[in-house]
Amino acid sequence: MTFNKNGLLLIDKPLKWTSNDVIRKLKSLVLFKKIGHAGTLDPLATGLLPILINDATKYFDYFLKLRKKYVAEITFGLSTSTYDLEGEITNRTDQLPKSYNEISEKINLFLGEIKQRPPIYSALKKKGKKLYEYARKNQAIEPDFRNVFVEKIEIIDWESPKLNLLIECSSGFYVRSLAHDLGVSMGSMAVLSKLKRVEYGDYQLKNMFDFDENNKIENNIISVDSLFIKNPSLKLDPIDEEKYLNGGVFTDEKRLPMLLKEKEVKIYNNDDEFKGLMIFDQDKNFWKPKNIIR
Repeated sequence: MTFNKNGLLLIDKPLKWTSNDVIRKLKSLVLFKKIGHAGTLDPLATGLLPILINDATKYFDYFLKLRKKYVAEITFGLSTSTYDLEGEITNRTDQLPKSYNEISEKINLFLGEIKQRPPIYSALKKKGKKLYEYARKNQAIEPDFRNVFVEKIEIIDWESPKLNLLIECSSGFYVRSLAHDLGVSMGSMAVLSKLKRVEYGDYQLKNMFDFDENNKIENNIISVDSLFIKNPSLKLDPIDEEKYLNGGVFTDEKRLPMLLKEKEVKIYNNDDEFKGLMIFDQDKNFWKPKNIIR
């Protein structure tokens, strides 16, 4: 039987699983109409992986705007092809950071809006191919720098050669690249040796579904409107709900006042079920449905 509920499932991704392994596991348990993940985690990373189910897959792009928080372990003294322990060791050094203060000073270089070069072993594309496809064929290509934002890097613990950090950053930031670049900045080498994503926007570890606990998926579905806590909302009567679900437009400014025309409005039915968003079309001067949840 097909699983018809819409929403989010927050998975505690196990170590050594790929993000697609998680999807395959869920598909083996339940038949979905649609399913996908937001915010890929590498196999050696664990923690919060959002799964979008059925019509919630329409909201994938909203996850690209959310900040993320990680707990990372960085090991100095070696470099690898992937910037983490999954790759081949390419070099070693005895030159290690000398003190907590030295590390703290260098970390400041990676705060705020910075340009970061992603790892060559990544799924980003250049000239129509994924970067890791070039790397696996030993083809020389240099990833382009990308603008990313780092809100906070806090040292949790330093016991040479291992450094533990709490990192709060934008989407698109590679903690593996931070490990590599931090090592270079200190005249050393470093790799990411452990990583756990502990927050994704307002979603936290405590909300996660764990495969090992034999929980029922339907009891752990989170409504996709949790992405829009601060957005205004509107409840539609059955007639307007049907009009909305059929893609109809709305012009009643008493219902949807001018002051809301710059925002996406959450739409609910009489049973308080989230049905999607409404946005204002400035050119045509009416409200229209967006990302309908059926």
